[in-house]
Amino acid sequence: MKFKETLILLLGILVIFPLLGQNPRPKVAVLKFDFSPIRNQWWGSYDIGEGIQALVEDELLDRMVFRIYSRKYVNALLKEQDFQRSGRVDAATAVKIGKLAGVKYIVAGTVYKFEQKKKGGALGFVGNKLGVGGGGVKLAQAKVGLTAQLIDVETGEILFSAKAEDKSTGILVGAITSSGGGLLGGESSISKASEKAVEKLIDKLVKKARGLGSI
Repeated sequence: MKFKETLILLLGILVIFPLLGQNPRPKVAVLKFDFSPIRNQWWGSYDIGEGIQALVEDELLDRMVFRIYSRKYVNALLKEQDFQRSGRVDAATAVKIGKLAGVKYIVAGTVYKFEQKKKGGALGFVGNKLGVGGGGVKLAQAKVGLTAQLIDVETGEILFSAKAEDKSTGILVGAITSSGGGLLGGESSISKASEKAVEKLIDKLVKKARGLGSI
């Protein structure tokens, strides 16, 4: 191999090799969603904000556009620093959490709609067939509305916000237990509506982030 060709090869290795260890995806942390606007509409000790946080984190992981700082450690930081006594986190607090976590962006959001209404009939068995009748597990239509902001941890700037809403029909919450899987039961109307709303929300968030060159 000629000297010139060897030199070009070595230069190429020197340029490319450092890039192999770099991950171009920015690191983000998702905070628990504020659900104070709908808190009085729901009962029990289930943390709706943490449930939506988990769905958002999972959806972002599926898109593979960000590296995700685990919500387990985010929530531990909030508790350790006593940042969330009111149940709400403002932009300034989000920046502090982001710096402690060593992330580039914070996703902070709000649940502004989380409702279900009973539908006529119920899901039950007639003989060995599943169908709608007068008894059995009650059905409901649920609606979920979410907003989210992407916050730059270094500058504290809210880069943009996104809003999404969706609905679904399924099992009425109250006829199931949390052991059913998913958010308040995997087959519940509110669980399915939440998943659909989160998917729409992340679609918008990723699209806007790409438009700004954030990812």
